[in-house]
Parts: sequence; structure tokens; C-alpha cells
Amino acid sequence: MYTDRCSRPCRVFAQWRVTIGMLDVLAGLKNRVLDAATYELLRRNFELLDENNAQLKDKVEFQKEEIARLKAENLRLHGDVDGLSAELDMRRAETTFIVREGVAFRKDLAGKIQTEPYCPKCHEILSTVDHSIYMCGSCPYTIHLRRSIEVIAKSLEEERA
Repeated sequence: MYTDRCSRPCRVFAQWRVTIGMLDVLAGLKNRVLDAATYELLRRNFELLDENNAQLKDKVEFQKEEIARLKAENLRLHGDVDGLSAELDMRRAETTFIVREGVAFRKDLAGKIQTEPYCPKCHEILSTVDHSIYMCGSCPYTIHLRRSIEVIAKSLEEERA
């Protein structure tokens, strides 16, 4: 689609290299195929279509600008959320885990120490085979404990009391 001198939508016929607007086509049909009343009706309809197309183009441009603005705002807000999530995770880790003898223990909402061992680095649950060597499945953290997890957790509870 191209526009002619009047900024009306036009079609380009590649084989003739001629640019013709819809109103130009209609004017060419005047007095040949169309009577005066039909011509005026069609001319007015085509003018309204041209006006509608111009309004739609303006709306499309506005929407493109709005989309670009909203995308930029969305990126900024995602950055804010990521930063706040990281800060929240860090604060939660500080307040909900207590590290003793190389093992992290989680406090429940009441403040009671849970006996499940957690990795002090990534706060994932540690796994064990013989209850003396504990390994993290998420990071390469491994520790050999001299006392049992239950004894360490109990000593933490006693310290808090």
C-alpha cells in the first residue's frame, strides 16, 4: 500500500507501475458505469473509509508507543521484583536458619529448632547414608559430624532457653 499526493491509500499495480487511489478508480467509473446518485454514495463511503483508515493508523501508532512504554516499565518492575526477592530471601535466610557445627537448622514460626539438617550455603536439605557424613544435593558441600544432628539441635534449643 502506498499513498498518493492526498495521503489516501493507493494500490500499486506492478505490471503497469501505476499508482491509483480508490477515489481515482471511482472517478474513472463516473458517467460510464455509475449513475450520479450511486457515484455520490460510493464517493462518500470511500471518503469515510479513508478517514477511518487515517484514524486507525493514528491509533496504531499510539498503541505502538504505549506498548514500548509498557515494555520498558515491565522490565524495570521485573528488576525491582528480582532485587526485592533476593533481599527478602537473604533476610529470611538470616532469620530462619541457625548454623552450628557446619550444619544449618531451620526455626519454625514459633521459633522452635527443627532437627532436619540444611546446607549452610544454599539452605537445601542435606542427605546422609550413615548419619555422620552429610552431603548437599544442590552444591558440593559435604561435612563429617562428630555429634548427631539430634544432639546438636537439642543443644541449640537449650541455648535459646
